[in-house]
Amino acid sequence: MGTVGVIWTGIVLAGLAIGCRAVAGGELVFDVVAHGARGDGITDDTKAFEAAWAAACGARAPSASMVVPAWRTFLVGPVSFRGPCACGRITVQVEGTIRALPAGAWAWTAKDYWLMFDSVDALRVTGHGVLDGNGQTWWVMKRSDAVRVQSAPTALKLVKCNNLELSQFSSKDSPQIHIAILQCSGVNVFGLTIAAPGSSPNTDGINVARSEGVRIAGSRIGTGDDCVAITSGSRFVTVDGVECGPGHGVSIGSLGKNGGVAAVEYIDVRNVHFTNTMNGVRIKTWEGGHGYARSISFSNIEFTNVDNPVVIDQFYRDRSFQAAVAVSNVTYSNLKGTSTRPTAVAFDCSDDGGCRDIHVNSMMIRGTGGQRTVARCRNARVATSGHVYPVIPCRS
Repeated sequence: MGTVGVIWTGIVLAGLAIGCRAVAGGELVFDVVAHGARGDGITDDTKAFEAAWAAACGARAPSASMVVPAWRTFLVGPVSFRGPCACGRITVQVEGTIRALPAGAWAWTAKDYWLMFDSVDALRVTGHGVLDGNGQTWWVMKRSDAVRVQSAPTALKLVKCNNLELSQFSSKDSPQIHIAILQCSGVNVFGLTIAAPGSSPNTDGINVARSEGVRIAGSRIGTGDDCVAITSGSRFVTVDGVECGPGHGVSIGSLGKNGGVAAVEYIDVRNVHFTNTMNGVRIKTWEGGHGYARSISFSNIEFTNVDNPVVIDQFYRDRSFQAAVAVSNVTYSNLKGTSTRPTAVAFDCSDDGGCRDIHVNSMMIRGTGGQRTVARCRNARVATSGHVYPVIPCRS
């Protein structure tokens, strides 16, 4: 190599080293501050985050990390972190606070996300920091009908990310959905804290769609909508050890909107405690929908002051007599606690036999203060075993 070649190579290597340090095991670490982020809660740091991601994702190493350091607040607008990445594994280490630009700062209505990771395999988003969606102004506009709910962004959107881990960090006050997992496989979510006021509109905690092999565990979720929503195209999803409340509970659906075809199967919801929620465990489908929701299990569930603890609702929007998404092979085991309303169990199914093979094994749900409760059934085929209260009036 000639002298010019040596000089040029040195310049390139020096450029790659800016904002980067190596740690044990060969991992390269890229700090957003080294890429120009101020972290003062006032300056727009979006460009610095984009630069740090480009460097980390493009690093040719076994693994790379983009670090958001502690004790700082980084103001960031909507940003898309796209793959695939050159490194084998990539970590986003969130130790500080990342705060969204306020709704009025610019026209967010063109985006349906705040932070999005697209086509990034072996991604790990972790740390003890906070994603602050700064959603208060969005909620005010929603309540005043100044902006449609569909235009409010999801705080953290993950699309086509396989072998994904989300752990330890907190998400608060999203404009709409906190975390959306779309078209992903092999997803492990644990140790999260997700929070928004119970009055905040459409602030689902975690929404899973068209994904498989998803596990959500050991997390606390309290929002203004579903703590966890599992929607069409999802299979082999486990929700385990979640504290839910306030919110609308854990929902399978809604499914079959606008006559659509839905498919959800192999869902396991267990060891979940609902406190002061609108619903507990719920399956909801639209009239006129097609497809199926099947092989669903709810076990070791506890309710404390829940309005509607157990629900299957095939009339999600009206009382028409159209065909519905078929609901089958649903098992409820060891459910206990208190309902704020007399009807603790409601199986409300379409006239075409849309609910079948429903199994209830060991249930004790009384009213707050020990009052009596009832179960209501319409067109459901239910088999019971063990001690079941309230008594289920429809039997197979």
